[in-house]
Amino acid sequence: MARWIFAVLLLATPVWAASKGCPTGSLTAQTATGANVDYIMAGGKSLVVQTTATAGTATVIVEISCNNGGSWAKVTGSDMALPAAGSLAVSVLNPACRYRTNVTVCAGCNVAAVYACGS
Repeated sequence: MARWIFAVLLLATPVWAASKGCPTGSLTAQTATGANVDYIMAGGKSLVVQTTATAGTATVIVEISCNNGGSWAKVTGSDMALPAAGSLAVSVLNPACRYRTNVTVCAGCNVAAVYACGS
């Protein structure tokens, strides 16, 4: 009985967005389509976001929000079609606001994302 209660509590625990800061870090791995629960608060001269398909294939975009996450827009040219075991990166000059990854296509995927900010 105690195991069932523990399992229910784990499933009922909400996932909150986590703000990630510069200079480097990683976002929560994604195994399905949708926006990442983490976002990057970027500043400085540049931001690079690198995604890797550690399993399956995926298409990932980078999104920006300048209204505290109220709405998100695709960063132009950020489409990354990841083959199996493939890795691609997107760079943004003079970043401002929040950034996150969004997996738009997932075929048995596991997508890892890391980032770095330049000063």
